[in-house]
Amino acid sequence: MVMHNTVISKNFDWLLFPLICIILTIGIIFVWSASSEKFLFKQLVWILMGFTLFFTLLYFDYLSFANYAYIIYGGVLFLLILLLVFGGSVKGSQRWFSIGSFSVQPSEFMKITLVLTLARFFRYPKYGLGFVDIGISLLLTGIPMALIVKQPDLGTALVMVPILLAILYTAGIRLYQLALFIGAGIAMSPLLWLFLLKPYQKLRIIGFLWPDKTADWGAGYHRLQSLIAVGSGGVLGSGWGNGTQNQMRFLPERHTDFIFAVIAEEWGFLRACFVLFLYIVFLTCGIGIARSTREPCGRFIVVGLVTMFATQIVVNICMTLGIAPIVGITLPLMSYGGSSMITSFIALSFIFNVKMRSKIDLASRHFHEIR
Repeated sequence: MVMHNTVISKNFDWLLFPLICIILTIGIIFVWSASSEKFLFKQLVWILMGFTLFFTLLYFDYLSFANYAYIIYGGVLFLLILLLVFGGSVKGSQRWFSIGSFSVQPSEFMKITLVLTLARFFRYPKYGLGFVDIGISLLLTGIPMALIVKQPDLGTALVMVPILLAILYTAGIRLYQLALFIGAGIAMSPLLWLFLLKPYQKLRIIGFLWPDKTADWGAGYHRLQSLIAVGSGGVLGSGWGNGTQNQMRFLPERHTDFIFAVIAEEWGFLRACFVLFLYIVFLTCGIGIARSTREPCGRFIVVGLVTMFATQIVVNICMTLGIAPIVGITLPLMSYGGSSMITSFIALSFIFNVKMRSKIDLASRHFHEIR
């Protein structure tokens, strides 16, 4: 890796960093409320590891990672294939490699790997994108998506679609090409339903679209309990550690996928809106970094990662509120989970990395040597 020797502290984003710390603190508080000291300790360990990795990666130029993007992509893809053969099965899903008392989910790291790979592929400006470029990018996205859906992990796989669309839009895809691309995806959706979705995933979608038609109580249980938790919180909430749905364990996956329901129940509507406000400011800062970045590869990286965060935030909160199907997506920087937390910190490090280098290395000889 090439060490970047011109980065100075004034280019560090001092607005975004404390905002992230506030979001993390709220997440720690409610993981504790929704689980136990054991999970709280593990979450603190993951956050400490995340901060260590975050600051370590800042010392390396993001272009150095982009140069090795295809190799990294191949390595993570190999792990996804290996996972289907040797991975541990939890609740019918084969998503994790177990390492002692901890587990690692390779599909989480594939999201960042995909962003780096697409940024590497589109890094050199072109006058319009050809169908070959679009086809290759679709292949780069479709292969890991198929492997992740096979685990099955529909939520993580679906996050990759907005990432691809956002990077294609930033790369200059024409509107008619984008329309054809989206139309082809919609036309192929019946194949996804027939051949890739598991029965319980189909029931969740049916339970979302027609809740009164679902014969299987379990298909709509998560959604119902989440709505009860959110509704019972009222305006000011029941108080930390006093949520009935949370403390009585009616709410499933309350410290992971449904952490926002716990926040809404115990903090109430007003403070849940404050959490939403923090995320809006976070995403706005990320968009601002992308807009101010003139180096193409860095711009693609930030656009892809901000889209990743935005998709997870929107889908997680919408499924908590019953306006999206339950697909198993964690709330970034708040939900319990080692792989998702480490992934978020790696993504944040790349965003900060681009911010710290985009304006000071644009026309230098060192920049051209990297490329």
